[in-house]
Amino acid sequence: MFDRLALHTTFWATLVTLSALTIAMSIGTMTMPSVVVAAPVLSAISLLVAVTGWRLLHRELLRRLQQDAGLHDRVRRLTDAMQSSMDGMFLLRSVRDGDGEITDFEVTEANPRGAALLYKHPEQLLGVRLKRDLSLMGQQLFDRYLDAVTFMAPVREERHTHRRTLNASWVLHQATPTADGIAVTLHDISEAKREELRLRKASLTDELTHLHNRRGFMALAEQQLCLARRQGKDAVVMYVDMNGFKDLNDTFGHAVGDKALVEVARLLRRTVRDCDVVARLGGDEFTVLALDADGCGARVIQRRIEEHLSLLNASQVLPTKIALTVGHTRVRPSDPAGIAELLSRADQLLYARKRRHAHLLHGRTAMPVRAPRRTPRSLPSVPTMVIPPNVAAVAMAAARVLPTPLATTPMGPALPMERGATSLA
Repeated sequence: MFDRLALHTTFWATLVTLSALTIAMSIGTMTMPSVVVAAPVLSAISLLVAVTGWRLLHRELLRRLQQDAGLHDRVRRLTDAMQSSMDGMFLLRSVRDGDGEITDFEVTEANPRGAALLYKHPEQLLGVRLKRDLSLMGQQLFDRYLDAVTFMAPVREERHTHRRTLNASWVLHQATPTADGIAVTLHDISEAKREELRLRKASLTDELTHLHNRRGFMALAEQQLCLARRQGKDAVVMYVDMNGFKDLNDTFGHAVGDKALVEVARLLRRTVRDCDVVARLGGDEFTVLALDADGCGARVIQRRIEEHLSLLNASQVLPTKIALTVGHTRVRPSDPAGIAELLSRADQLLYARKRRHAHLLHGRTAMPVRAPRRTPRSLPSVPTMVIPPNVAAVAMAAARVLPTPLATTPMGPALPMERGATSLA
């Protein structure tokens, strides 16, 4: 506190006044003896005040020199840190007009990393102004930085950039207001964004077939249905199921089962258009959202699936033939059902078709029901009759006189014989 006293004007004004009085008394300008006697005392006091003031001023100057040295050291360390930082760092000062309004921002410092992000050398960025030298991108940055400086609100955002303007596809952009400008930091997060996109894609994609999984299908299908309803177009939700997939796994192993799933996924992807959404819901269940399609379009898709399935079975890629069952439901623009309800409808139709197919197959392969074997009825036994000799002789005589070709008159000769036999009896 006393060191700073030596810097005040009052202290030095008092010292000057005492010195002037001492000089005046010493040259005898005042004739009063009592005052002349006090001149040495005033001189001593003035000298003491001067020495004290010089000492205090010296100490204050030393302290300030130490502060300046410390500040210079801090600035050097900050500069070294800025120059060696792996992030792009820029210091911009505000350019003001005569009324004090900010008209632009000028780059006063840039580290090598920041210059490399802009495909430049650090010296090439010194003096560059946003609005004047960076055209459209500079105007956008100027508006953001002006708001940040005006409202003292830091900027922190992730920006997707173009490779022609910045040597990074994604950057974390931070801007902090300073005393008369703004400090900008650019952190390259391209690798992190790529990993994030990969993980997001993995969470929405089936690992085996590379189709959308249930979560990805539900999210994407809801968006596509909203778009189709807004445009007034129909859509079709198809549910596809593999028949006998469990038996396939049990018979040939899970490796063959996985291969069958992959082949079915390729089949569905080749069958529908690129704008349609194909997904594996889980296990052996697949689904297709066909956009701008009605019932006729659904039947066309189903016929194509059957054709491609026949080609797949004929190619003998798999050790056994596979079969698919398809159920579909039409979605009109006025239908407010969500994708979960539409999948449930298609699933019910699929299993209804499976039941009909099972009934037909059972009717074709079932063995005919045979009637129980009946025991042949026994004819009543005829009691043995004793034919008299005269009757036997008459019968043999009649047989001799019959004509030989019995086939020409099959019934004529027999009747008289029967009648004769009856009458004789």
